[in-house]
Amino acid sequence: MAKKQNERRQARKERAKEAKQARREAEANAQRRRQLQIRLSAAVAVLTVLVAGVSYWVFDNRQLVGITLLIGGVLFLVVALGTLASGVKPRDRTRSGSIDYGKRN
Repeated sequence: MAKKQNERRQARKERAKEAKQARREAEANAQRRRQLQIRLSAAVAVLTVLVAGVSYWVFDNRQLVGITLLIGGVLFLVVALGTLASGVKPRDRTRSGSIDYGKRN
């Protein structure tokens, strides 16, 4: 009887270790992805300013500069907001107490 309980306890400990390791790996992957998104956001901003500068000084075309800044600004905004949104933790709705149905009669 004690041997069976010991085996169950060992199996439970191993599952807990595996779950903890998987959680660490997921957090590390999320951190790498967030850093990549930040770098991508910075690259979009620098590339936008660079292309707008080239358009202004080399081609002397103000419309092209405006279009470049508009498109680059929208891309930067999308990437930056995506980076911010990826850091938001979802709400825990697994417990029934977390659901609020409002006032009851």
